[in-house]
Amino acid sequence: MRIENRNSSRMTTLDEIVGNSRALIQTAQTEEALAYLTPFLEQFAKDVTFLQVYGEALLENNNLETGFEVLSQACSLDPDALKGTEKFFYVGQIIGGSDGLQYLDVSLRRLEQQIEEVNNNNTTSIVNAADYGSKDDILAYLIKKMNQGIFAKIEIWMTDLCMEEEAETQCDQLINYSLSLDGENPEALSLLSSIRISQQRPEDAKQALVKSWDLFNVKKQKLEESANSKADKQEDATDVGLEYVELIQPLMTVARFAIELELYDLAITVASNIQDINEDALETYYYEALANLFSAKKVYATKQNINEDYRDVEVRDIIDFDDQDVKNHIAEAKSSLVQGYKIINSDGLDADPELVEQVNVLLNELGGASTADLMPRRDEEEEGWEDEIVSDSD
Repeated sequence: MRIENRNSSRMTTLDEIVGNSRALIQTAQTEEALAYLTPFLEQFAKDVTFLQVYGEALLENNNLETGFEVLSQACSLDPDALKGTEKFFYVGQIIGGSDGLQYLDVSLRRLEQQIEEVNNNNTTSIVNAADYGSKDDILAYLIKKMNQGIFAKIEIWMTDLCMEEEAETQCDQLINYSLSLDGENPEALSLLSSIRISQQRPEDAKQALVKSWDLFNVKKQKLEESANSKADKQEDATDVGLEYVELIQPLMTVARFAIELELYDLAITVASNIQDINEDALETYYYEALANLFSAKKVYATKQNINEDYRDVEVRDIIDFDDQDVKNHIAEAKSSLVQGYKIINSDGLDADPELVEQVNVLLNELGGASTADLMPRRDEEEEGWEDEIVSDSD
């Protein structure tokens, strides 16, 4: 996407500037967005709408300090969030702690007001309301934003304020409020699982996580069907593709919680589904390997009558164990790590160095990658999910 930069209010309206820059940000052209916006800064230095998108562009380009300053200024100019709630979300999450909660509450109060207005058939306070479709669509959009703020508050209570006496009660109240808004929100259920893990209620955590995955899976399948339908009709599927990619991070969280809760089959399934979206997602191969290794250790510990935590069993103790289930899990773990090794050694990798080290260490414990392991598979599919999204189950 190329957008001409015209530093003139007569040639380019503020709505066009904001719309163009948001389009660039949403398509991961963050440097282009910042370059496009910067010439207009002096002209719109006191305009809340401009400052919101400019601050967001700065954050997306890892300029946290300046982005925070710009968004804080926007909050000061619009203390009741009448011209948008996003700036308060960003500032609240950056600050954290009790002060961060106050910023988040400004956004949540405004969103609650807007929901009430829409329920009363008044959509005048919703920017570009017609773009969202029906009343139900607008409410779904507002509830989605409400949940973003609620989740941010829970994160603060579970981290910065976790030692406060009321932390557990606050988390319970907030997640219950979120589920009252949308009981079928998979991210809320995943967060509920995290809360139950912290409360040492593993069975409740498992129940919430399994339901979360079920709902994520339905959403993923619907997006695949929608994208493939649009491809057949030669329609633009960009929005569907963006929403599809947005599934990656919340699904990573589900996979990580599944391993923590010893739901290894679930972790493997979720990791595989993330690979449908991005086959180069290194973290998924690490999770697959961990899940298979823990499964192998669990079988080994059971058959060897080991009473200690099976997860503490050393890899060297199980690698030559004469049991087909153990061998199968080890083979699957090594296969995942070899694929991770290929990704690590490919061009353009931008991965966490610690994760890279963990993949290499585990692979070495399993004997390393042979020449045969590194040969490409004959059935490897061509890249390009964005041209046609097809699930493995199809």
